[in-house]
Amino acid sequence: MNLMATFHKVNSPIPDWLIIGTIQDDHGNVIYDFGPHGTSLNQWWNSQTDDFQLDYVNQFAAVMTKQIVDNL
Repeated sequence: MNLMATFHKVNSPIPDWLIIGTIQDDHGNVIYDFGPHGTSLNQWWNSQTDDFQLDYVNQFAAVMTKQIVDNL
């Protein structure tokens, strides 16, 4: 999988990150297109299951905790 043909942009005022571009397989074939205006990270996130979200929230909580402690 290759994400080299993607970029990220903050969409105001929410803010919401937009993922723009394509996902390519190892041979350069496009296997997914995020669309001409990109895919909203917030909309995508809210469409995921609670279990999926909880898994990433738990991972993010550890990163967030380290950032807070490192800046005390």
